[in-house]
Amino acid sequence: MDRIYGVLLLSFSRHGHQRNFVPLFRKHPRIRIVAVADEHDIYPELAALNRQWAEELGVPYIRGIAPALAHPGVDLVSIAHEQERHAGLAQRCAEAGKHLWIDKYVGATLEDCDQVAASVTRAGVKSVVPSYAYSQLLEQCRQVLSGAALGRLLGVHVEVMFSKGWPQALPSDSGGPILPPGQWTFPELKRELLTVGAYALGLIQECLGPLAWAQGRAGAYFFPEHAASRTDDFGMMTMGAADGAIATLCGARIGVATHAHGGPLKAHLVGTRGTTLVDGKHPVLHSFLRPKIVDAQYHPSPLDPMQWASGSPVLSAALAADPTGLYAALEDLVEALDTDRQPRYTVHQGRALMEILTAGYLSAATGGQPVALPLQRET
Repeated sequence: MDRIYGVLLLSFSRHGHQRNFVPLFRKHPRIRIVAVADEHDIYPELAALNRQWAEELGVPYIRGIAPALAHPGVDLVSIAHEQERHAGLAQRCAEAGKHLWIDKYVGATLEDCDQVAASVTRAGVKSVVPSYAYSQLLEQCRQVLSGAALGRLLGVHVEVMFSKGWPQALPSDSGGPILPPGQWTFPELKRELLTVGAYALGLIQECLGPLAWAQGRAGAYFFPEHAASRTDDFGMMTMGAADGAIATLCGARIGVATHAHGGPLKAHLVGTRGTTLVDGKHPVLHSFLRPKIVDAQYHPSPLDPMQWASGSPVLSAALAADPTGLYAALEDLVEALDTDRQPRYTVHQGRALMEILTAGYLSAATGGQPVALPLQRET
């Protein structure tokens, strides 16, 4: 009989996507949710939410990481907390011999990511960062790149934008450089080059070889909350690979009713023999009927103004059964556990992604000057 792997759900923080992982874990025949847990020093509202989810799932809620990791039947841990907590939690889980499913970010700094990667290697556990290497858009790009029609890849442009939030008039003093990298978590907003642009960068990682430099731009705003705090809601990056190929990306939260299918999700692949557009919201049929949303007086919930926990209004449903690729990522992890191999996208690739994003933010915060990769480290 195939082994059943028990998963511990570590936090339902509103900054993470644990709520999206629950249906995935419940659907998979080889995965069983065994408990919900969190640290002691969380705010009361999060503790109550964790407890509510545990009751709904019929599993215990455990306060404290050590007793949670000692709970019977825990084989792997799904970490979906605030980004600044990820590295410490991942290291503790790896040191306890638990495999890792990490929501988007390995850590908040490159040093954090280095420590997690080292801990995972020492412990010999498996890790997967499911957000970047498994989407339908990337699978379609792989199919194009594996053929001969495109020729040698010269460049990639990727657009990932979310039609979420309600744009408003900006304050008159909204200019100035964006904040440098380092502070990621804010009560009511997210840094969108990090949050959304990371999906585009994951695709670029898969298409190109090692990157030699990165350039970032940000500072054009849709939302006054972002403008007032100088935190990006729209960002762009240009990158150069070691072999001369060029990559560009746009990552943003652009407001509701700006796209018929919830926001652009596409990649332009440029080769020596041809150019291909791969649209993740296929079929490529765009009907921009903004009045259908605006005239209906649609407005995001005041409890979720940036729609972190809710989808954007769309005029049609996606055709793909697993557009984000999360189920494919879970299948990859289960097979890796069965066969003692590494998943496709581990904390090591996640660490590299954080280094590239950090370079982009350093560039954007200093006027858009290119930043060499790998980053220079203090000795």
